[in-house]
Amino acid sequence: MKIILSLTAFVLILLTLIIVLKANELKNIKYVQPEIISDKKILTVYYSNNGNTKNVAQNIVSVAGGDIKEIKLAKNYSDNIFEMSKTVRKQIKEGILPKIEDIDISNYDVIFIGSPIWSFSISLPVKAFLKNNNFENKTLIPFITYSGGANRNKVFDEVKNLTNATEVKKPLFMFENGIFLTKGQIIKWLNNI
Repeated sequence: MKIILSLTAFVLILLTLIIVLKANELKNIKYVQPEIISDKKILTVYYSNNGNTKNVAQNIVSVAGGDIKEIKLAKNYSDNIFEMSKTVRKQIKEGILPKIEDIDISNYDVIFIGSPIWSFSISLPVKAFLKNNNFENKTLIPFITYSGGANRNKVFDEVKNLTNATEVKKPLFMFENGIFLTKGQIIKWLNNI
């Protein structure tokens, strides 16, 4: 039992050290606005079920500027996670997208779009948003939050295939437990777009 406790303590100390080092590295990153968003009308759109994607969206706006809109469902999913999961699995199986409230994107050049991962895919509300809008002559920049598996290439291809965007940039993938490192990771990602 002592060995297990000692090993657990060691792992926790090691993880804490890694997080502190990563936080210090990200804290010193300087932001230089990328040309792709410079002098552009920017909108950040997101769907967030538990607040993680919303947090990333708010941090993107604080770094890159622009407006922010939440994708809202015409009829919300259940607050009961088991009921919600049952509904989502049924919608996925039957190819049904939820009805969402309209978001006018016509006045924007660059759209950041945020989604959590659901069943190794972007969320159904974000799929509905992508299918319901015309992204012609717009640049789409996805950001994805996840807590389990995320097939990055599949998600990127999925976003590209659901839109007619002129350009889709490389997504930011944020592991939900690393959300407190958000601003530094966003700056590093935007500097590399």
